[in-house]
Amino acid sequence: MDNNQMNKYDVVIVGGGIAGLSAAHYLKQEGLKIKLIEADKRVGGRMKTDNVEGYLLDKGFQVLSTAYPECQKLLDYDALELRNFYPGAKVYHKHSFYQFADPFKKPIDSLRKLNNPLSNFGDKLKIVALRNRTRRLSIEKLFDEKEMPTIDFLREWNFSDQIINSFFKPYLGGIFLEPDLLTSSRMFRFVFKMFGKGYAALPKNGMEAIPRQLAARLSEDELLLDTEVKQVSNGRVTLKDGEEISTSIVLVATDAFTASKLIPSFTKQVSMNSVRCLYFTADEPLDKQAILYLNGNNQGWINNIVVPTSLQKSYAPTGKSLISVSVIKPCNLTDTELYIAVRGELRAWFGDEVVSQWIHLKTYSIENAVPSQPTISYPKEKEIKPVEKGIFICGDHVHDSSINGAIRSGRITADAISWHLALTINQ
Repeated sequence: MDNNQMNKYDVVIVGGGIAGLSAAHYLKQEGLKIKLIEADKRVGGRMKTDNVEGYLLDKGFQVLSTAYPECQKLLDYDALELRNFYPGAKVYHKHSFYQFADPFKKPIDSLRKLNNPLSNFGDKLKIVALRNRTRRLSIEKLFDEKEMPTIDFLREWNFSDQIINSFFKPYLGGIFLEPDLLTSSRMFRFVFKMFGKGYAALPKNGMEAIPRQLAARLSEDELLLDTEVKQVSNGRVTLKDGEEISTSIVLVATDAFTASKLIPSFTKQVSMNSVRCLYFTADEPLDKQAILYLNGNNQGWINNIVVPTSLQKSYAPTGKSLISVSVIKPCNLTDTELYIAVRGELRAWFGDEVVSQWIHLKTYSIENAVPSQPTISYPKEKEIKPVEKGIFICGDHVHDSSINGAIRSGRITADAISWHLALTINQ
């Protein structure tokens, strides 16, 4: 048997992020022979968790929405040991904290906060109306609705300036990783539906537990880590060391920049939103309630704060708390300068006596955190085509920038590849 026959695969997947791992799972289900190649030493793409002195540090604060339909189909929630955040937030505004609660999941808490100065009764009625509308529409129909920047959508719905500036901007900004809410209103409606239907959750062993769970479904022969791909072509993948792997189909499941280097004809321009994430440890918990803190002042560097250990004790050594601080504004400060500025803001929020006990663990500067999506075209399941002969692409940059979008992109592309192979196998 010659070497080309020995290396023959039905599909070689380039990229071991969520989209590539999703595609691998569904291609295996079709009985196809696959190989997934990842340049990093571990899977996950942008979904990584570092263990630093016993602390689990997600690379940028991330959560899983339990309502994501693709995640419900693909992931084993019980094995991930998910725990849910409180459905609401505490907003810091003019030296005071005000709590928002989901009126459907926490009706009593919501009624207790009716005198909240950051919103009015009309805002609450609009949230209920928007919630009811998004619940009635399918995800596909939500992505087909009229599109505009999210900030314009909120103003079109006549939400007050108070709730837009104090709640929506920091809350949605922390999801989109851009403070001006220029992200497509289609993405907002999708996010609003998902977090209204489900909960924001964290796995026991960090967000990287999600891609690790998917990778565990692959055999040793099907997963090749720490290996860079130099070139792809119809029927062939060339590794950096010159080795060539023969395959019927190549699926490029990398970020957009890498995809454009591997496939010159792929010229889609995708800009990326960035985030700076600072981690601190403390002996005393900041809050026993697992809740998101938002900056409702529209000034300063901090966008949101969360305490993962209030939800998952496994994120820190016994008796320790872990605090995550996210900065989404464009920032030219060095890590040291940002740390000094953020620490000063934290003192204003919680008091010097509390914050003086916090120890800085690490700062992440993540330039390419999520694709910027001022406009979104939701791919149809039966419309996925190869970008070049024998080459397909999947990923959140050709879908929507969510875990659900990455998984769906992998699934529907795997389905398209399966049909393509079935129809061309004897040609």
